[in-house]
Amino acid sequence: MCRRTFYDPEFGLPVVGEHFKHVGTGGTDQWSYKTYAPLRLRPDDIFDRFHTGRGLFWARTDKGLLSILPQRHGLGYNIGYSGGGPHALAAYLTQIAKNDGGTTAVGVPYEDAHPAIVAWTQSPAADRGTNELSLSDLQAMLES
Repeated sequence: MCRRTFYDPEFGLPVVGEHFKHVGTGGTDQWSYKTYAPLRLRPDDIFDRFHTGRGLFWARTDKGLLSILPQRHGLGYNIGYSGGGPHALAAYLTQIAKNDGGTTAVGVPYEDAHPAIVAWTQSPAADRGTNELSLSDLQAMLES
């Protein structure tokens, strides 16, 4: 096992890479990475698209930059079931839609989640493959 440190060039957040190699025939050779999620997008960033796939949550800005979706420790995001993770994600996405994609701080109360966005985050469809929602998709959910 060896470790290597990096930093995220967009936010300057630390990243720790761990390398594991099992010796022997057919041995495992893998890297894993850990980092922090930002608490908000930068002040001049405008949210454009939400991406999810395989348990990861991302925001793409109007400039095309891909970032880990802002998240507060303890309010983890998740999809595909009725629990706190889908509600936390729905509450944050609701605030982004209401703010026209402007910088939105994490930690939005669950009660602020729009029912249509909660229904999407809890649906089995949200948990299949890679999904993408644009800002206009989220805003359309607010109108339903």
